[in-house]
Amino acid sequence: MCVESLNGGTGVVAQSIVVRHYWWAGLDFMFDRRGEPVFLEANRASHMLGEYQELVGNDRPFALTAAAMNAAGGTPCLLWRAGDPFPDADEDACFIAARLMPHLREPPVICNVEANEDPRTELIDRDGRPVRPGSIFRWWYGLPWSYERAGVRVINPNCAWVAVRDKWRCSQAVQAAATFRTPRGFAVESAAEVSRILQEHADLFAEGYVVKPRIGWGGHGVQVAAKDEPPHRFSGKHLLQERIVPPLRTGRFWVVRAFVMAGEYLGGVCHTSTEPVTNYWQGGRAEPLPKEWSDALEPAALEAVALLDAAAAAIHELPVPESELTLVNYTGRGMN
Repeated sequence: MCVESLNGGTGVVAQSIVVRHYWWAGLDFMFDRRGEPVFLEANRASHMLGEYQELVGNDRPFALTAAAMNAAGGTPCLLWRAGDPFPDADEDACFIAARLMPHLREPPVICNVEANEDPRTELIDRDGRPVRPGSIFRWWYGLPWSYERAGVRVINPNCAWVAVRDKWRCSQAVQAAATFRTPRGFAVESAAEVSRILQEHADLFAEGYVVKPRIGWGGHGVQVAAKDEPPHRFSGKHLLQERIVPPLRTGRFWVVRAFVMAGEYLGGVCHTSTEPVTNYWQGGRAEPLPKEWSDALEPAALEAVALLDAAAAAIHELPVPESELTLVNYTGRGMN
């Protein structure tokens, strides 16, 4: 991992790494009972920047992302859906675009997802005109591989999506980490398979277990269970992991979303809840991340991004894979 120090623009010397693909990184961590950082998952297009901006009080994530787009040269482009509002909404593509724009060296061109689904090297803007992008910010919207293959700086590109979107595959990519650990786990496809593994590895699941979809968002379909609690019925690819039980914070369960933007560690925010599933979409609330936790997570967050960026780089060098990990379903809870 190549780490360097730089001035983060806030008067504080920040640590950073060199990245080529995983520019916009949101990483979920906990601490176990021994105080060791535990990596839970990474996000292909992290939310919670609104909470970050409110609680931390700066727009550094957007400035760093815009700087990465500026460094790529050429025309910066923002990928939206046709029905997206202009920049006055809650956190979505438009919210982020409004905060990127002041830091871009030239006004960006807005392009609709619906007009840019076919592989090519030019985008079609909202007025129907072709534009050759130097960089593209695309939030969680689908985009052909042809742009990143042509050298366009995509935030985040398909190769990064493939590296992080499958939670099982993502956990395998960071197994060699020195500064954190990942929960031990198994790829499963049925409740019966979960029950069998729980019996065969009782010591591993002494504090309970977690079952979650390998591809998903928002905490939907996640079961956090005590060791003797039967698994819920499910179908499809899931991940069974040991349960990490951290010391409760003010009587609440918690998880940390740490941010690394363009290779620079920015700290993060806590999501807390009275329930074990802490995700915002399941009723969690955002709270400031204590400085001691932020400092403790810095090496872990940077190493995780370095490992995932390397995994993305390896994927980028392969022939374009046919992968469900680059596809998006835009309806209901399937927006994943």
